Amino acid sequence: MSVKLFLLFLCVAAGTFCGYMILLSYKKNYSYLDGVCGMISALKQNLSYKKDAVPVVLGGLKVSSAQLQKNINEYIGFIGGQTDKRVISRGFLPQSTYDGVTDLFEAIGGSDESSQNARLDALSLRFGKLRTEAERKYKSMGAVAVKLGFLIGLGVGVLVL
Repeated sequence: MSVKLFLLFLCVAAGTFCGYMILLSYKKNYSYLDGVCGMISALKQNLSYKKDAVPVVLGGLKVSSAQLQKNINEYIGFIGGQTDKRVISRGFLPQSTYDGVTDLFEAIGGSDESSQNARLDALSLRFGKLRTEAERKYKSMGAVAVKLGFLIGLGVGVLVL
């Protein structure tokens, strides 16, 4: 009897763990997009008021996403001449988000102030929509994934018994 309960517990734990991993993937995507929106906001604010160098602004940002921090460091390395080619790693990003991020990094410092502000406004709108969608998925579908994982694990555990 105790072996059966242990198998039931193991199945429930495995199902819940899988659901939690899905929740974390939604959270990671939301955190990345939230950081990008914050980065765009900081760049626009700097462009309008302080006019500091881009590496100073990007280097001073506090971002919670490890992937975004990696992308910022890659870009700062390119600006500083440490690498010859502008390479932004994709990581877990979907292709559409990755294309938008590469557009963003190409837009930085590429034109005069008014054109730069217009381009950053367009990118801010684009990433704002992506962030809103990612937040919706994280809050609604993430919780559903954990609950569904628990129920699937419980169902498999009952079938194993």
